[in-house]
Amino acid sequence: GISSRCGAPAYEHTETGQWQTIFENVYKGPGLDGKQWLGVLGNHDYGGYMFTAAWDQIIAYTWGGAHSSGRWVVPGQYWAARAHYHDFSVDYYFLDTNVFTAFPPDHDVGHNICGNSHNDAGANCGAMGPLSVADCPGWFKRLWAAQEMWLRHPRTLFPGAW
Repeated sequence: GISSRCGAPAYEHTETGQWQTIFENVYKGPGLDGKQWLGVLGNHDYGGYMFTAAWDQIIAYTWGGAHSSGRWVVPGQYWAARAHYHDFSVDYYFLDTNVFTAFPPDHDVGHNICGNSHNDAGANCGAMGPLSVADCPGWFKRLWAAQEMWLRHPRTLFPGAW
């Protein structure tokens, strides 16, 4: 994940210097130059066993910034893309599955993104994320429920291909 805290507006890029060393300078060379990198947030993007790392900045990097090459594509916590190849197309669906590591604050303290052990007492991500450790499991459940509803209507995502 990004060495910063969640909660900054996406339009305020938080410069940590990490993008060059963990992405831009790693995934380059023949066959990779200029190629988009499609991704989704994992538990490490939230902080591993906490939810307050700069996961929102990982999304924001998709939308540009002074040092973005435009190849990083994680436009939201869940999203879809159609890729066109020489003689076929593929619809890709990207889901945030971190609900499966979001437990009540005192449960499974070594692997709990919402746990008391690793999150600060006042941990929050502002309006776009969990407001507290207590809110965290419910926030991830609500995110998962929204994704389930979204997936029930794939024809609205890619009309005409079904």
